[in-house]
Amino acid sequence: MAKTMIQNKLGVKTNTFYLPADTTSAQAFCEEFLEGEFAGFELSSTVGTDVATSYNQVTVVGSNTAGRKVYLNLAVKAGKTEDEIYTALTGLTLNGVKFDNIAITSMRSVA
Repeated sequence: MAKTMIQNKLGVKTNTFYLPADTTSAQAFCEEFLEGEFAGFELSSTVGTDVATSYNQVTVVGSNTAGRKVYLNLAVKAGKTEDEIYTALTGLTLNGVKFDNIAITSMRSVA
């Protein structure tokens, strides 16, 4: 079955949800029912595996110079260091917040 992720932006708030439909059906639904801007992303393939032997559960807070924040919970490969996480996230923009400041608030190993 097709699956489409919808991002619906209304003002400064962005909502994300999934529809069990292909992009054509999802587009028709969004045009009929949603206000504001929207974009649909259809799942085309899956890469990787959902069986993890061990990983690090990481909680990150990213903020911009204006003080807006985004919180992320990530399952990171066990071999990755804090420096690698900082490097990967620096300059990234999520939900309108550019990661100027990054803080890892929690990093624990999960087996």
